[in-house]
Amino acid sequence: MSVNSLLRLLSFMLFGVAVIFYLSWGIAYGDWTDIGLYSITVVLGGFGLTGFFLFNEKIKQGIED
Repeated sequence: MSVNSLLRLLSFMLFGVAVIFYLSWGIAYGDWTDIGLYSITVVLGGFGLTGFFLFNEKIKQGIED
């Protein structure tokens, strides 16, 4: 497994952590509109999606590390 594939998988997992965090917090505390919840979820999900798409494009272009 190449470094790009591994980083793409890590980015996808980061997005998954954001979704799981948002759902678990909402279920546990019954609060779906907390600004702290949004801030953590957006940062985790944003980095996850950005990394996934960037490394996916890098793999398509055939750029190896």
